Amino acid sequence: MSIAKGPVRIFRLLVLAAGLLPALWLALRWGQDDLGVVPEEAVVHLTGRIGLALLLATIAFSPAFRLTGWVGIMIARRPMGLWAFAWLCAHALSWMGLEQYWAWEWIWEDMQDLPYVRYGAAGLILLVPLALTSFRRARQAMGERAWHWLHRLVYVSAALGATHLWTLTRADYRLPTLVVAVLATLVLFRLVDAARHRR
Repeated sequence: MSIAKGPVRIFRLLVLAAGLLPALWLALRWGQDDLGVVPEEAVVHLTGRIGLALLLATIAFSPAFRLTGWVGIMIARRPMGLWAFAWLCAHALSWMGLEQYWAWEWIWEDMQDLPYVRYGAAGLILLVPLALTSFRRARQAMGERAWHWLHRLVYVSAALGATHLWTLTRADYRLPTLVVAVLATLVLFRLVDAARHRR
């Protein structure tokens, strides 16, 4: 089946923009000292929220492909997933560097004392094998069945990310509620779609 290259290129450029433009915006705000009273905390929060949003978008690519049948969506899914991983790594590194000052005793103490830190760390760790096996050669080496089973961990990682966000929230729960609702909708779609294909 032939794929129209023009629309695919445009869609991949949109994915590139989704991953890159927030970084440029964040750098501009940082340079202008326009990130609030505690800019370090703003960077930590923004990188985490952008990463989680991109992770949910990555998961949403599969239902979008099922509904539209357009292969260009699946071609752009790997870049979107890698952008999500990059942003979540930036979230972890900014937390360790800007808030904990690379003091490993403080980092370890927070890992022990704060549940939301453990949820976030576990969610990020689960994404590491997904990022490492996202390339075609790794997929071929593993085989389709094993590769698909491994990459279902993205749902677990997203759930841990949503739990991380919910647990650290203290007052306004609108964003965590939206994240949970979107993730629940994506999981429900996956379950219904799998049941339909089994029948």
